[in-house]
Amino acid sequence: MKKLFTLFLLILSVSLYATNTFIKTHLPPALALSYTLTNPTCPGLNNGTIIGTVTGGNLPYSNFSLSNGTTTLTSATGVFSNLAPGTYTLSISDVFSTVTQPNIILIAPNDLSISSPVTICSGTSTTLSVSGSATGFIWTASPPDASLTSANNSSASPVVSPTQTTTYTVTATGNSPSANLVTNGNFSQGNLGFTSDYSYITNAGTSGVQRAYGVVRTANAWFQFFPSCNIEHTTGTGNMMVIDGSTINAGADKVWGQTITVQPNQIYTFSYWVQTVALPNPANLEVRINGVVVGTELAPSAECNWSLRTYTWNSGTATSAQIAIYDKVVASAGNDFALDDISFTTNVVCNLSKTVVITVTPRITPTFNAVNSICVGASLSPLPTTSNNSITGTWSPALNNLVTTTYTFVPSSGQCIANASLTITVNPIVTPLFTPVNSICSGATLSPLPTSSNNSITGNWSPTLNNLATTTYTFTPSAGQCATNGSITITVIPNVIPTFTQVPTICSGATLSALPTTSNNSIIGNWSPSLNNSSTTTYTFTPSSGQCATTGTMTITVTPFPEFTITKGCDGSNFVLSAQGIGTLNATYIWYNNLHQNIGTSPTIRITNVGNYSLELSNNGCSEEKPISVTNIHCTIPKGISPNGDGNNDIFDLSNLNVQKLQIFNRYGIEVYSKSDYTNEWTGKSNSGAELPDGTYYFVVQYTNGKTKTGWVYINK
Repeated sequence: MKKLFTLFLLILSVSLYATNTFIKTHLPPALALSYTLTNPTCPGLNNGTIIGTVTGGNLPYSNFSLSNGTTTLTSATGVFSNLAPGTYTLSISDVFSTVTQPNIILIAPNDLSISSPVTICSGTSTTLSVSGSATGFIWTASPPDASLTSANNSSASPVVSPTQTTTYTVTATGNSPSANLVTNGNFSQGNLGFTSDYSYITNAGTSGVQRAYGVVRTANAWFQFFPSCNIEHTTGTGNMMVIDGSTINAGADKVWGQTITVQPNQIYTFSYWVQTVALPNPANLEVRINGVVVGTELAPSAECNWSLRTYTWNSGTATSAQIAIYDKVVASAGNDFALDDISFTTNVVCNLSKTVVITVTPRITPTFNAVNSICVGASLSPLPTTSNNSITGTWSPALNNLVTTTYTFVPSSGQCIANASLTITVNPIVTPLFTPVNSICSGATLSPLPTSSNNSITGNWSPTLNNLATTTYTFTPSAGQCATNGSITITVIPNVIPTFTQVPTICSGATLSALPTTSNNSIIGNWSPSLNNSSTTTYTFTPSSGQCATTGTMTITVTPFPEFTITKGCDGSNFVLSAQGIGTLNATYIWYNNLHQNIGTSPTIRITNVGNYSLELSNNGCSEEKPISVTNIHCTIPKGISPNGDGNNDIFDLSNLNVQKLQIFNRYGIEVYSKSDYTNEWTGKSNSGAELPDGTYYFVVQYTNGKTKTGWVYINK
């Protein structure tokens, strides 16, 4: 009986262990809640958003719940919009538990901060002030204030002197950049928050999987044959999206997509980082928003090289943006790439405004009787220290009987009483005035100057009149007059230098019109030497006799046509045309095809089709166009030849590769053929002309630029 009981306990223990193991093995991941947020764009606006994401737990989920302590909102999607600044708590429940994210804080941008209201006396100044993260402060006053001028109404601290109680309003604009609106744009949350037509797999095995992706730190962690240099771009927990391009559906498979709530009539910036992880055939990524293509661009042409792609989009009337990235390349070779740090942002312009009231208390102004003007040096009586309206005070500065002075009365009391002013005019010594004398030509007759001024001052002039040079004459008043010296300048015009409109630079051989025989300033004469339209020449203008003028010169620049030649040949795997010659250093280039369509503007251009081309080269305004014919653009070394006389691949054609020397070796390393300045002569024969047997041969190509290339070529007759 004891043995049976022991056996029962053993069976029960094994059963409980198996049950416990099954439960642990099949328990779902723990319920987890994450979120992203967007702060309100401007002060006073309630347009913040909080987006919740739930994973794990036991379905079904409840609605998301968002509370700010006074109001609770619910959402089946986790999207909460039109939120005011504040602190929120986000929560969600599954069948067994509830998870909560407290202290989610939405922060409004900084508003303007303006100085406090003050009371001032009329006639005094006060400084307004404003601060805040904004630009372009503009102050206005109601009623208008003349002291708020265009010179200070854009200052952060204008000094104003209102004459009455005034309300000042300051306005400004502030740019409020939004946070990244893309959920999990840096893939820190793994394979969450986005959609894809591609298959998500954690590891591509040893053969790779077309039309599939993984979220990993390094590319070779997903597929071991990718380069190890392809680490994630910059942010997050170190993940990126690695993609093996689709070979089906003509590029209509969505690589990555996400729908984002947007504001109408707003400009947004969408960007992503991309790198190529395997060549050839870099991915050609097309971005669509709401089904419209906003840009298409190839992934980098080199591996392990992150590159930023950026596009702008105007939301118009849309309230959501369905963003999708497609790979338009369907080749199976290469077409492997990685995405990271996907971003969708906008800048919102906030119109900000604040007001402040400056209260003005009127001042009492002291009044005084006017003081009659005096002559220089006359006596001045002391000014009264009590005004006509019984205000006492003091005057400054001290009385001055030598110059007209404005004196300021400063009241004794500390009330709102304005300063007063009084101007005493002191008449100065009179300056004699004369009617100006017109200019004369050098040597013309000068009439004697008047000995009495227009304001009746008499006197004499010095020095003696001079009709050969411009001279300033001094008038000395006769004794006994309250007057200073006077002066008058008589201008004597010297001989005129003839001036002409400069003839523009011409190209060699262009027509030269005859030079004018009358200058711009009406001087008549003749030019020498004769006009020359083939070289730059300086011409001399000799005025006709009887004129007050000197000789003049003009240099006419003749620009020669550029001298150049066009070379053609291969540059690596590309067939190029290049311009070389005299006069091409600062030249401009226009290449044309056989339809005379512009196909390039650089000294060298890549050609992808045979045909007739031409180059128009311009230098210093002179142009020359030359043609060139391209009949062969092959820039690759043939893999083999079949010299059987059928006209196809009979010759080892290297005619475009600028070969200095070709050597052919058999499989034993013995040279069987060689030729310097090779183009397309070898037809599978040895140096002696004997037919070489079918098989693989080793070649060495030495290019004219010093480079060498080796490889194999097969003869198959």
